[in-house]
Amino acid sequence: MDTLDIDHVGVAVENLEEAISLYEDKVGMKLVHREDLPDRGIKVAFLVGRDGKTAVELMEPMNHEDQNNTVAKFLKSRGQGMHHLAVKVEDIESSLRDLEGKGLTLIDKKPRKGARGHLVAFVHPKSVMGLLLELVQESH
Repeated sequence: MDTLDIDHVGVAVENLEEAISLYEDKVGMKLVHREDLPDRGIKVAFLVGRDGKTAVELMEPMNHEDQNNTVAKFLKSRGQGMHHLAVKVEDIESSLRDLEGKGLTLIDKKPRKGARGHLVAFVHPKSVMGLLLELVQESH
């Protein structure tokens, strides 16, 4: 797998508006993108640091009671906090084949459309020392 850089850190939050305010007012990050992802049942906001590259993705479930929603389940079991680490890859399909060939368990065997129109796929936490790993291929 040819990893380019860390794309973002995903953080599960109870209230997106409060989290955006916290990260802007207290942490000094800047909101650069907001989006609803109804197919995943979440609202997201991306904030960046001064370098304009390092990003945090804040995620709130659209329905906090939906136990089929992975972010709602995460919040109920673990509370607010780091949900996943996302890394950039040039060829997501090749990266998925490579990781599976190395014995890692994939949540997504095929990439899907994610936030910002990018292709995304997830590697199961049991394969990566308890960390949910997201692969991100930027759209061009």
